[in-house]
Amino acid sequence: MKALIKILAVISVVISSAVFAHVNLEKSSPSDNAMLMTSPEELTLKFSKEVRLVKVSLKNKQGKKVKFGFQPSKEASSEFSWKLPQLAPANYIVDVTFLGKDGHKKKDNFGFMVH
Repeated sequence: MKALIKILAVISVVISSAVFAHVNLEKSSPSDNAMLMTSPEELTLKFSKEVRLVKVSLKNKQGKKVKFGFQPSKEASSEFSWKLPQLAPANYIVDVTFLGKDGHKKKDNFGFMVH
């Protein structure tokens, strides 16, 4: 019985450390659900740890993509930023695909509105 408890304790520590090892998008500018009176000048992404960006797309609710110069990152970083073109009033979605140092691929998204 004691051996079983020790094994379960070791398994729970391993699993919990694996869960905490994953990286997340911590902050964005514009922020999720932001309602902006003017077009944002930049798109900024901040992650909990260093990542390599695989894909970042910006599109309006109708699916029309906005080009802003994204290129997949060769170097890992915890913060990325791009100048944005003038955005027309609309709802926008940002889709992000990134790789953590552990090699796990993760996707995230957020939206904002320009009035």
